[in-house]
Amino acid sequence: MAKMTRLRTFVTYGLPPLLWMAFIFPLGNRALGSSRIYEIFAVVFHWLAPDASAHALGVAYIVFRKSLHFLAYGLLAFLLYRGFRARRRPYWSKPTAVVSAVAAVAYSLLDEFLQSLVPYRTGSPIDSAIDTAGILTMIGLLAWTGARRGADRRGPAGRMLWLKRPFDAALASLGILLAAPLWIAIALAVWLEDRGPVFYAQERVGRDGRIFKALKFRSMVVDAEKASGPVQAVAGDPRVTRVGRVLRATAMDELPQLLNIFKGDMSFVGPRALRPNEQEVSGGDGPTAIAAIPGYDARHAVRPGLTGLAQVFLPGETPRRKKFRYDLLYIRKSSFAFDLRLIALSFWITFRGKWESREPKV
Repeated sequence: MAKMTRLRTFVTYGLPPLLWMAFIFPLGNRALGSSRIYEIFAVVFHWLAPDASAHALGVAYIVFRKSLHFLAYGLLAFLLYRGFRARRRPYWSKPTAVVSAVAAVAYSLLDEFLQSLVPYRTGSPIDSAIDTAGILTMIGLLAWTGARRGADRRGPAGRMLWLKRPFDAALASLGILLAAPLWIAIALAVWLEDRGPVFYAQERVGRDGRIFKALKFRSMVVDAEKASGPVQAVAGDPRVTRVGRVLRATAMDELPQLLNIFKGDMSFVGPRALRPNEQEVSGGDGPTAIAAIPGYDARHAVRPGLTGLAQVFLPGETPRRKKFRYDLLYIRKSSFAFDLRLIALSFWITFRGKWESREPKV
């Protein structure tokens, strides 16, 4: 049992910084430094600012790249600090912060040195300075959070929930950019199957009951709900297209909701965004308005999520009453570290194509 505990501790706290360091170099540098990324950035930039000059494009791209340096090494400092603390109390430790900062800065310098060994690339002191600024900013935020935490170890400050929205915006913008080729491939596949619309906009209920439009790749036949109204899909639903089955199994149909996350309508992690006037049909007593199920209103205390506790650990056809209990449990126990864990599990489910499975997903 002790060995399993040590293994779980390593996987939870030691592995994330190691994986992130491996991504930063060489994978991250080669991916984000490729000409394809520049070409995609240029297309998006000219779409947003069609009259901008080539010089403005160059400056914007440099700012984009340097911002990624700042965020990447800030996240590394956080993961190192979290790994070195590994749930030890108190939450804030100045010696641990110093060790984490030194380790992150040392890796930044190593990164720049290794780049100088790659053909057609060279290390940059400016990049090292930006990396260090991101590291020191994160350490400062950790110190500020530790000071606010006080005696309430389970309070919102202690759970680092203030990082949730900045993290959502940063990861959503990065995902929109990197997944652009995938968007094109999915859109083409959806259109080729039945020549129908590629996207499908649905009204969803957000934080505090606010209605917003969620954008998805269409996974059902055109006018799928014309006769039934808003009803959740079930296993083997005949309304789902062949392409739609693949999209739903991998959750790729929800990729456009990165735009909703970037706008602030949604978060990466939270209760599932439900539709107004949606009916529950799995209870056995006929359709029931989900708004009448206990826990429905309490879910709207937070932004709905692309993934969440109920989405990861419960089959899709689980009755809403049980799903809502999981949603309320997430709201009570939520933390930034828990969000990162649910995101990692969600990527694993997507990789295995298990989102529509009746079996346990993880």
